[in-house]
Amino acid sequence: MARPTKTGLDYYPMDVGFLRDKKVRLLRSEFGASSVLFVLYVLGKVYEGDGYFLAWDKDELLLAADELRETPAYISEVLQGCLKRSIFDERVFQMFGVLTSAGIQRRYLRGCEKRDVITVFSEYWMLDICSKSDVPAGIRAKLALVSAAGGNNGVNSPENSENSPGNPQSKVKKSKVKESRVLGEAPTAPASTHAPSEGENLESGFVPPTVDEVAEYVRSRGSCVDPRVWVDYYAARGWMTGRAVMKDWRAAVRASETWERWQKPGSRRDVKTPSDYEGGESFV
Repeated sequence: MARPTKTGLDYYPMDVGFLRDKKVRLLRSEFGASSVLFVLYVLGKVYEGDGYFLAWDKDELLLAADELRETPAYISEVLQGCLKRSIFDERVFQMFGVLTSAGIQRRYLRGCEKRDVITVFSEYWMLDICSKSDVPAGIRAKLALVSAAGGNNGVNSPENSENSPGNPQSKVKKSKVKESRVLGEAPTAPASTHAPSEGENLESGFVPPTVDEVAEYVRSRGSCVDPRVWVDYYAARGWMTGRAVMKDWRAAVRASETWERWQKPGSRRDVKTPSDYEGGESFV
């Protein structure tokens, strides 16, 4: 019987300045030393489990309280402090009931650099894939963003994706929206995870481009960017670049031209050309 693919890490790096981090110091000042232990507890659960996130529910709350010898109410208060201080990302938690952060994800990617494929749920993704400091080039080529709801969003589609039998993330329990404020102030009803469709207006006034518009632009530049994959990628992320709504999609296309993923291995003849697009389409 084949051995299941490992998702988590055996160890993770700890910054020497962790206890001096302003966020950690403020948390400790407000909630005491046990709050720092809670952060370390969550980080351990994240990295040894799914590697870059922890689905938080009532059971996890009780387990954390038991492990730290604190009350569930105290753990919930500390969690709210962590979200307020951005030790864990509040938006992802409120939408999906998941604890993660940009720092967690950076360390996870570097811990997986020797793996052939690195599969990440696009809904929880917080990094800028165009940034070398977030996603080094060698890791970018191995990255596969898939939907936690099932299916691939079109960005990097290796066979070993979320739905592959050997991938433990195919067995990950779907996050449920929490009903009790004791669980960390999660909403009583699920927040919308709708990604704007092509041409739909966002609150910022930005209008996402259509695949045809992107295809026309990459043709005019002789670009190797795949219009369909590019649109699917940003649509799945709600047209966010980092933590802000995209303002200029043409600038984002130009930045995307550095993605090694657009180019196939081999000679220059293997690189996509405009003719291929004819017809449309701190620690914490």
